[in-house]
Amino acid sequence: MADSTKVGPLHGVKVCDFTHGVAGPYTTMLLADLGADVWKLEKPGRGDATRYMNVSKRYRGDIPRSGGDYFLAINRNKRSVGVDLKTEDGRRLALALASRADIVVSNFRPGVMESLGLGYTDVRAVNPGVVYASLSAYGERGPLASQPGMDVAVQARSGVMSITGYGGMDPVKPGVSLADFAGGSHLTTAVLSALFQRERTGEGQQVSISLLEATMSMLINYSVAVIDGGAVIAPMGSGHPQLVPFQAFPTSDGYVVIGTGTNRLFGDLCDVLGAPELRDDPRFLTNVDRVANREELIPLIEKLTRTRDTAEWLAIFEESSIPCAPVNTMEQALTDPQLLANDAIVEVDHPVVGPLHVLASPYHFSAASADVRMPPPQLAEHTAEVLSEVLGLDEDQIDSLRSRGVI
Repeated sequence: MADSTKVGPLHGVKVCDFTHGVAGPYTTMLLADLGADVWKLEKPGRGDATRYMNVSKRYRGDIPRSGGDYFLAINRNKRSVGVDLKTEDGRRLALALASRADIVVSNFRPGVMESLGLGYTDVRAVNPGVVYASLSAYGERGPLASQPGMDVAVQARSGVMSITGYGGMDPVKPGVSLADFAGGSHLTTAVLSALFQRERTGEGQQVSISLLEATMSMLINYSVAVIDGGAVIAPMGSGHPQLVPFQAFPTSDGYVVIGTGTNRLFGDLCDVLGAPELRDDPRFLTNVDRVANREELIPLIEKLTRTRDTAEWLAIFEESSIPCAPVNTMEQALTDPQLLANDAIVEVDHPVVGPLHVLASPYHFSAASADVRMPPPQLAEHTAEVLSEVLGLDEDQIDSLRSRGVI
């Protein structure tokens, strides 16, 4: 449970957030969860595009003030500041905020922030110690550097879609936005590393991540096999090209996933399946053998797993410490007792939509916190508060900016 006596490890760190969409806001949410004060700059009257991404019926009447369910999921612990970057005064205001920040984060295409006078050189001139983080689809060099790139396009280009699904199917992407969240996670790591280096040297720097490279890094276990070994990785459903058995198997009422990554675990599996002869079969003695003879082994295991229901097999496998799991729906996963036992779902009171349940931070500290402190912000909710607190603007100055459409 939350400990009110602890603060986040990034408490006191200020983040000027120019991100939009998914990957960038996920980065700044992670920083906010770790205790940073994140000022999310949004276009007045419009806001982040994810405010309009929605699949549940509950929030439809509250868009765009509160945001759709996608926005609500990845923007907690932030303060929203409405600033129109298309105006000269808006750009000056944004630069002033960036000059007071420890970290600046942007996921515009390369060149956009520079065209606004908010690039690294511009910000460094007024804030030499800044850690300036940039996230793009394809990187800052190369023929695609200036091209926009959505998660699905990056997944296609990276090769992820070519190994997902089953052979003979149309291209399939994983059910998760792998490129966006890989990019956001890697950018967070880069930002924290640069912040740590600044603590030692006093110097800021620019860090950058591309969604393409971040996604490719998730495929690193296949890279040597393909580049140096000439391997062709084909889609194989829930299976694994380098480990067998390591996939979902049919039961009498559904499926159970079994993952035996060692020879010992495979032997244990054979014992609990009541088929010790498989352990001693020369075709299946080692993982290399099992991979080579996958087509012979999998049907033999499937025949056995069909004899009991999923719950029975889970009890048997867990008793023998064999890695296993049910194939949960999202609803089942989000109410799984194991998840709830670790306080992984947090309820926060949102002033518009009411009680809101979000996934808690996955980070756990013994001497710090990573709590959900604030609900996702309403559009421009904290504009006056941040401008007064950070820039020292008074009420008349803020009213003037508002009357001119700057904020």
